[in-house]
Amino acid sequence: MANSSLQGKCIKIDEELKNHLLKIYKAYRGDKTVEGYNRLKNLCDSDEISYEQLKRVKNFFDNFNGKRNDTPYLLNGGSKMKDWVNISLNDLRMGIEGKKKAMHSVGMPNQYIKTHTKDGVKIDSHDSDVKKILRQEGIYNIGIVDSLINEIYKNKKLWHKDKKSHQS
Repeated sequence: MANSSLQGKCIKIDEELKNHLLKIYKAYRGDKTVEGYNRLKNLCDSDEISYEQLKRVKNFFDNFNGKRNDTPYLLNGGSKMKDWVNISLNDLRMGIEGKKKAMHSVGMPNQYIKTHTKDGVKIDSHDSDVKKILRQEGIYNIGIVDSLINEIYKNKKLWHKDKKSHQS
């Protein structure tokens, strides 16, 4: 599964988890160089966590061979953090997978295919629906396509703006 679209994405740290981490941080009086201390401090100072950081925390828990009451395990948030990380990563990844499945089920089967070329035309599985329709109709290479697409999007935006103003 291509998780590259998750790179750089951040998610909010759950309030309950944040309180749990703060409690651990405030209670810890030991060595500040122990694995997990800096991560704990950074998580307590932030309201969100990056996808990359989630993966690093998951990697820590996946490779940890100690006991649940060992200091590094606790400083990394313990079982509560481990469960939250696994759920969060799964939700993020399923969000992409779910979108791809939905697009595939409505007749857009190329959701799992990377960008490629077909008959000399670059095909991006994540092209807009408008571009896909134009390509299917054989008019994609006509010089006016970009301006046509821009007009369609401009009209769509104006329609939404007009619709909102009438609802107010």
